[in-house]
Amino acid sequence: MKHPLFLAVILATSAALDASEAAKPNILFLIADDLATRVGCYGDPAAITPNIDRLAKEGVVFNHAYVQGAVCTPSRTSFMLGLNNKHAKANHFIQHPETMTMGRWFREHGYQTCSIGKIDHDDKNDSYVDPKAWDLRVKREEMPATAKLQRRSLDEDLGLKRKNISFIGVADTPDAIDDSIRTDRALHFFEKERDAKKPFFAAIGFHTPHVPWNAMREDFDKHGQARFSVESLPANATPVPAGSMLFEPGVEMSEARQREGIQGYYAAVTFLDKQIGRLLEHLRAKGLLENTIVVFTNDHGYHLGWRGQWCKHTITEQVMRVPLIVRHPRAAHGASADGVVELLDLFPSFCDMAGLPSPRSLDGKSFLPLLLNPKANGKEGAFCQFGNGRTVRTLQWRLIERNDGSNELYDHRNDPDEYHNVISNSANAPTVKQLHALLEAEFGPRPAPSNKPAFPEFQKRQKSAVAP
Repeated sequence: MKHPLFLAVILATSAALDASEAAKPNILFLIADDLATRVGCYGDPAAITPNIDRLAKEGVVFNHAYVQGAVCTPSRTSFMLGLNNKHAKANHFIQHPETMTMGRWFREHGYQTCSIGKIDHDDKNDSYVDPKAWDLRVKREEMPATAKLQRRSLDEDLGLKRKNISFIGVADTPDAIDDSIRTDRALHFFEKERDAKKPFFAAIGFHTPHVPWNAMREDFDKHGQARFSVESLPANATPVPAGSMLFEPGVEMSEARQREGIQGYYAAVTFLDKQIGRLLEHLRAKGLLENTIVVFTNDHGYHLGWRGQWCKHTITEQVMRVPLIVRHPRAAHGASADGVVELLDLFPSFCDMAGLPSPRSLDGKSFLPLLLNPKANGKEGAFCQFGNGRTVRTLQWRLIERNDGSNELYDHRNDPDEYHNVISNSANAPTVKQLHALLEAEFGPRPAPSNKPAFPEFQKRQKSAVAP
């Protein structure tokens, strides 16, 4: 029989460990899909996003956050593994299942882990997902909408003769939109399945505003077309290299159709904002928010008419730059950080914020210093290789090196929309040399010039498409 004092020590130690585990911060990781920086806290006057804007007032807005993939798979693979896209190919986990994942790391360090919706790439394919990562995983297709939604096509395309660009969905009740069901499921986890003895790491993946752009009718109506302008190509804009973008030279649409599409996109973002508000209000009401780190971001941006593009798939600013907002109970509030960060920095940053070590395999760098001091410096640059090129973005410059041997240089102090390629200005030669060295350090020597199309499967589809 064990001595009573020995049992008391064991019980006290166990209670202390439980208390220590419970004292660790919770982490709520919110991920949108195809969301550009078209939200209020990023200065967009057309956006109606009060909940995201409130989150920004309670946390830090990162003004220069960049993704490592121009489509879902490479981007999500990169930030969920903490690897740059030199190492993390789209099917990296399939080829290297021993790679440590974000969910597994937190699970092995005492967290209850939960994944709801689209997190690790496309959750319809289980082979992309670490089976050791999540205590609870609810896939996207397990939560279909329960009501009907009215949908119409945005189908005027006078240039490429594709059948449609997208669809706009208008709902009278929220249960007609899948992300409302995903939010319900997340609330059920917090209310019924959360283990109060452990901190939680909950990743909630929304599909909004990925096409189709689904929204409540009331939100669609709120976004009257007078709220926003249509993007137009400046007369002196520099042409981009042929084939450098998915639908280059672009889609010809009437202004009326463009406005309808933009209205649908903004309305979908407002619906997303409501779902985020529901989650945050629940945590606030339950007294959990003050010990919860909230991170809101997105897998890549989206073009709504820039150079005629209605897509992602480019290594330009509107796709590479994404919202990143972090609410940390003990970090700065209502602040903006201008330092460059990459989404592959999320994994080590989460570890740092939770007081955990980071896996040695990670390429990212913790941005906790910018949370504590938003005036601190960020990284020297953000990198991506995709399609027919590779790019580096510093605070002032973006250099793009195409596989066909062409180069583009954009000065963001004077050209934030990247309409004017200044690569031919001899005064910029030292800058180009410096940025090229950064790209070589990240990705290795530049490939030999090639005229191979960047998106052959899409170009083939365009040629065979039937005119509407």
